[in-house]
Amino acid sequence: MKRRWFLAFSLALALPGLGRAPETIHSERLHRDVPVALHVPAPAVVQRWTATHPGSMTLVLFLPGAYDGPRDFLREGLDAFLSEQEAQERLPPSLWVAVTHYRSWYADRADGSFPYERFLMEELIPLLEAKHPGFGGSPQARAVTGLSMGGFGALNLAARTGAFSRCLALSPALVEAPFEGLNWFIRRSLVKVFPRDPAAFAPWNPWKHLGGSAELIVGCGTKDGHGLAEACRTFARVCAERHRPMRLELSPGGHDWSYWTPAFKRWAPWLVGRQDGAPAGGTASPSP
Repeated sequence: MKRRWFLAFSLALALPGLGRAPETIHSERLHRDVPVALHVPAPAVVQRWTATHPGSMTLVLFLPGAYDGPRDFLREGLDAFLSEQEAQERLPPSLWVAVTHYRSWYADRADGSFPYERFLMEELIPLLEAKHPGFGGSPQARAVTGLSMGGFGALNLAARTGAFSRCLALSPALVEAPFEGLNWFIRRSLVKVFPRDPAAFAPWNPWKHLGGSAELIVGCGTKDGHGLAEACRTFARVCAERHRPMRLELSPGGHDWSYWTPAFKRWAPWLVGRQDGAPAGGTASPSP
């Protein structure tokens, strides 16, 4: 028994994310405790950075996909990666929060019964900024990113709230009402949240708002099994036609973490506000 315990403890120390679990933040609006994964920089790292870099550090809102959650943020070693990069001064310190989506599409349910966008913007972010002063506090010091359903959510929140200066949407679900031709599981969750009428859905339609005015990067794996690489190409053309600056990066990979994890690591410097953080490579559309 002692040997098993020692082995489990050793693995927890050796493998990124293993042994850690999401914590919870209580929401009065949702009437529940919401599991989240937090990346909080080490105090010594923050102290060293702020001694020579005045101003706010970045808060990053991380939105998982329909089959993912905060545990994946930990399991994929993203928290460990950020801690290592910060300790080596390759990245400025940043505060990240990965949330549980409850199949909400990161929006308020139309009937008012589940105000998830309000939870994010009126509860979660203010609470984190109060608890961790120096992070966020303005759009210039906030970024939003997500994958699949979370990519849709990132585009939507960037456009609707104006609370973020940078938006990275990976493999975004570029859905449109009335949501025909989609997987039944995905369609069922969409119609529970949004109106099916295209005109009524317009405020949440990424093809209409194009992610607002935030700096925008859209990425996708070229082997995405849902056809999203071509959808992202079309989205980039629409942005160019409407003179909406953005960058499209298409890289080898599918609709899974073997693509998403390296992509998040590549774009982390840009998300946290390092101006030289845009990596080279991939297929990109020029900003108009």
